[in-house]
Amino acid sequence: MNARRLWVVVLMLAVGGMTVVARAVQITVIDGDLWRDRAQRQHEQVLEVPGPRGTIRSADGYVLATSLERVAIQADTHLLNDPELFARAAAPLLGVDGDELVERLVDGPRVVWLAKQVSTSTGEAIRELAPTAVVLVPDFERAYPLGAMAAPVVGFVGREELRMVGRAGLEHHFDTKLAGQPWAYLAINDAIQRKVRLERLELGEDGWDFELALHARLQAVCDVELRRAVKELRADAASAVVLDPRSGALLALSSIPSFDPTAPNLVSDERWRLRPVQDAIEPGSTVKPVVAAAALAADSVRPGERFDCRGRGTRLAGFWIRDHVEPGRYTLDEVVAYSANTGIIEIAERIPQEDLHRTFAAFGFGRRSGIDYPAESRGLMPEVRTWSKLSRASFALGQELTVTPLQVALAYAAIANGGWLPEPRLVNSVSAEDWSMPSDRPYRARVLDEALASRLTDMLEAVIEEGTGEGARIPGLRVAGKTGTAQRAVNGGFDDEHHVAWFAGFLPLPDPRLVIVVAVENPRVDFWASTAAAPVFVRIAVAAAGHLDLPISEDNVGAFRVARADETVQSRGGGV
Repeated sequence: MNARRLWVVVLMLAVGGMTVVARAVQITVIDGDLWRDRAQRQHEQVLEVPGPRGTIRSADGYVLATSLERVAIQADTHLLNDPELFARAAAPLLGVDGDELVERLVDGPRVVWLAKQVSTSTGEAIRELAPTAVVLVPDFERAYPLGAMAAPVVGFVGREELRMVGRAGLEHHFDTKLAGQPWAYLAINDAIQRKVRLERLELGEDGWDFELALHARLQAVCDVELRRAVKELRADAASAVVLDPRSGALLALSSIPSFDPTAPNLVSDERWRLRPVQDAIEPGSTVKPVVAAAALAADSVRPGERFDCRGRGTRLAGFWIRDHVEPGRYTLDEVVAYSANTGIIEIAERIPQEDLHRTFAAFGFGRRSGIDYPAESRGLMPEVRTWSKLSRASFALGQELTVTPLQVALAYAAIANGGWLPEPRLVNSVSAEDWSMPSDRPYRARVLDEALASRLTDMLEAVIEEGTGEGARIPGLRVAGKTGTAQRAVNGGFDDEHHVAWFAGFLPLPDPRLVIVVAVENPRVDFWASTAAAPVFVRIAVAAAGHLDLPISEDNVGAFRVARADETVQSRGGGV
């Protein structure tokens, strides 16, 4: 080899050596942190795993929704020696089809989720089949111990990978609070990317626990009684609200038909709705006390004045409006007690439109109550500028507006508690310290003075004692309430086939502790409120009186016990 070629070789080796040294310096010194981080990421991976979702309980201690510890199973198909053999062995443990599992492992991506929300024992059994290819990741399952009871209130969750997401009801409304903060896990991989162990780095925040104002035992009674009514009356649906008129606490919110929150997709999404809050319907004669309040506040009725209701109806703006009251001449109190359409229309026609509309608005109609629940309906209450010559009469009969059963319950609570419209309260407490709980003053506004509220209470007690609500009498308890049989608007008009049967009332007088509202939609066997809705009110009220230890008149304790026993037997016979 000549000298020139030798020097060329030496020079090339020197340059190559310098390049290697320079690159080594760059990697180890200049970019050392970057490459160390990349190497670490190849062997270590941080996984975020949702923690346990918060528990939802009733006021009387029953668990309505909770989280159960489970695992999710992940497999690396490249590390399975025989994917088909593994699938055939794993399928019976997972309760899945073997051929479908083989297809997922052979034709799917490298990393496959075999199952989620399975028991730890099942997960361990699967991992024993292929320890190098299977990893168990902490997971949780949402459980609803009481099934369909209060399901429209509580709602349900869906899944996005390992994360639960509230899809309806309180699960949706308080989703971020129930979910909490995820846990951080460190997955340690070996040189060929097998997960050899999983270590928890950080403990996330558990979801908040919620205690509701609902009483599970009372809620169960409401659900049973509404199911019974829907079945016996061949109705489309039914709603019930049980409310404490002093605190605004919602002791029961029942919506039938309901659904199984663990399998909500098996039924129409109409069943997911909480009808007492989300559906607005015509209130019928339940609003006649509101018209009476407007008339008395405006001095539109003279003391002792009687209204002519002998014609079995009245003609207004070219339309004949029927009346079902026994022909006669009635005072304002009797118009409400006997639900005389002719009388209440004449009274309403005397009230200035703005005053009548303002009174309805003051009672909470036409606006949301502010309940902690998603998609609350405000109902329909047309502005005065859109009224026709029939509007005052329609309002008096509860036909040209729509309301929710919750709005009716709050309006009756204002009468029951002496004139204050309460704030509805569905949540009693939460586990978080920084949660802003309801004010100690649970009222939105005074809508009646105490004397007027007392006068309306007397009218509503007369409904029970001698009027259309005689079917709502309860031995041992003084009750005030009102029937309402409303025609439903269908295709822009009213007919004689679509109705809502209402009963709204409160008890026991003189110091009411419960407001109960029942609405039965489109009953086909019997649509009259006095015989379709009032008996449901009674059965719920009797059960509530027992559960909540309402004071019973000593002269009628025996009669009340007999009535309660009778209703308990009937309720059990109605089924769940």
